[in-house]
Amino acid sequence: MSEADFHKQIKKFNKVVIWGLRTKKHTHRYIHHHFYVTLKKLGTTVAWVDDKEGNASVLAPNDLVISVDLTSVHLPIKDSVYYCLHNCSDDIHAKIDPSRNIRLQVYTNPAEQASEKWDEVTLFDKKTRTLFQPWATNLLPDEFKKPISKPKSNTVIWVGSIWNNELDQGNINEIQALKYVLKKRNIKFVNLKLLPDSIHTQMIRYSRIAPAIAGRWQAENNYLPCRMWKNISYGQLGVSNVKKFESVFQGCSIGGDTIEELIDNTLSIAPDKYRDMVLEQQEIVKKHTFIERLTNIMTAFEHI
Repeated sequence: MSEADFHKQIKKFNKVVIWGLRTKKHTHRYIHHHFYVTLKKLGTTVAWVDDKEGNASVLAPNDLVISVDLTSVHLPIKDSVYYCLHNCSDDIHAKIDPSRNIRLQVYTNPAEQASEKWDEVTLFDKKTRTLFQPWATNLLPDEFKKPISKPKSNTVIWVGSIWNNELDQGNINEIQALKYVLKKRNIKFVNLKLLPDSIHTQMIRYSRIAPAIAGRWQAENNYLPCRMWKNISYGQLGVSNVKKFESVFQGCSIGGDTIEELIDNTLSIAPDKYRDMVLEQQEIVKKHTFIERLTNIMTAFEHI
């Protein structure tokens, strides 16, 4: 989707309000931050506020609100406002005019049951007014970094969380396996967190390779981690144990039945071929930026 097309659609709304996580630390804050920064780059009128009762006055008629369940305690529901809400309860959705109400979900296997398929990982279910799409890279297409290959580096940098929960949905076991594989090949694993976007980009470009290893639950359900799109836009080859990426990056993906195979196959690629594959992947990721994610949200309102 071009910026021109985006601007045509955004005119429907008075402004965009990103509701929640303006100052609170949370992993989902990065999603809100990327929505906000992208809108600012595109010259769109946007406000980003914390989930506080006193911020209700920010909402004006024909605003578009983007929010998430964990920051919806004080979310005001107004008849003249459009809402795109991620993981929010049915109780909240019941208060919103259906013609102004979109449910937002990430892509996983159940999304394939949706009534409309817009692309390989974007689907819309008209009956439930649910838009399924993964998150994206925070860079715009003209900001993508030049492909890089670091065959002499002995470090792999992982920017982000290593975690688990009571449902065993985290990545802690898979990252442990990744560390073990890298250690056998004399490559050091370094975990960094809470980095500014510019430093995040630099660290990924410094890394020997940049695998987007997902936890077992994520891999089995084809959850598509945003680090895959980001790492490619930062100039590294996208490598993941989530099989759905093989169909997204058909012809320029790295396969492997185990994490060890995946890493060995990646490390064996010659520098020139590595950079060429990054270029191929970047052409695909240009269709997976927050411009597309925002445009899909606006298009969803036209489909209900």
